[in-house]
Amino acid sequence: MNTDFKSIERKVTKAGWVLVRITGSHFQFKKEGVPKTLVIPNHSGRDISIGVLKNLEKITGLSLRG
Repeated sequence: MNTDFKSIERKVTKAGWVLVRITGSHFQFKKEGVPKTLVIPNHSGRDISIGVLKNLEKITGLSLRG
């Protein structure tokens, strides 16, 4: 299971999400037609926690854990 920032970012951008801004270590993405902003933390190569992953999956509708 690859849950680092780069692999999640690749999947999200491939699905049409666009990077709109970076605040510190948090990358914020938007997609037309989706009212929420997607925030993905980039904390020095560490894996993204399961709670954050589940929230990202809920917002995007993508399977990010596989």
